[in-house]
Amino acid sequence: MKRIFAIFGAIAAIALAAQAHAFDIGQAVSSGIGGVQQIAAASKDITPSEEHYIGRAVAAMIIDKYPLMGNAALDEYVNKVGLVVAYHSDRPVTFGGYHFAVLRSDEVNAFAAPGGFIFITRGLLKSIQNEDQLANVLGHEVAHVAERHGINAIKKSRWTKFGFYAAGEVGKQYSSSEVGQLAQEFQGVVSDVAKQVIQSGYSKKDENEADKLGMEYAARAGYSPKAMADFIQAEIAKGDTTKSGPFSSHPSPDKRLSEVEGDLKNISSGDVQQARTARFSASIASLK
Repeated sequence: MKRIFAIFGAIAAIALAAQAHAFDIGQAVSSGIGGVQQIAAASKDITPSEEHYIGRAVAAMIIDKYPLMGNAALDEYVNKVGLVVAYHSDRPVTFGGYHFAVLRSDEVNAFAAPGGFIFITRGLLKSIQNEDQLANVLGHEVAHVAERHGINAIKKSRWTKFGFYAAGEVGKQYSSSEVGQLAQEFQGVVSDVAKQVIQSGYSKKDENEADKLGMEYAARAGYSPKAMADFIQAEIAKGDTTKSGPFSSHPSPDKRLSEVEGDLKNISSGDVQQARTARFSASIASLK
């Protein structure tokens, strides 16, 4: 139990800024860690539950930087599209489930925290033209979760050190200094992931993989994967692809488009349905 309370303290400190938000993902981020599994020893892989709690702490940091829109109807719509795509992914189930939310930011961006916490900004939603493009963009973020790209950002030495402090004897009474050290190491683990998710972005290899898999997931869900290429072409046409956003950590826009078009040759592609486009337009009307 001491181990549980130490981890709870670390996450609770990070999540304070998110407690004012009423939307379900905010509650998921800032609520207590009931039933957390025992932290793995240094030599063991990170478990799905550990990934979830790390991701929840990272999600709290994202919400602190980019406030939630708080538009229940819009969040419900984005969750419906995102969950359908996630269901058709290579990892349809995570420890705490997938959660999607819209951020009150005009920055054209999206974030995927470990465990299934996925955010899309108001600015990116405004740049998307239809539901098929939305499905592909969300599929891209789901792919980051499915492939555990965020977890891979944790420095091996950091997780080993955290495992050393966490994997004590059963029933051991931790001193206040040990609890503090454990919390500090956990915060370091979270910081490694948050830095990549929020600041530096994923590697170009990870981004290319997420593009490919995201289109596959969208196609399995019945959406047109070609909509991803259409989205990239539209962004290139705007001439604003070098700032922060979905292009900031990708290969050059032209190269990214070339990669996506190459991947499309091996993915069955249907047409964009007008009914879905109308549904998308109605759902984001409040953003215009």
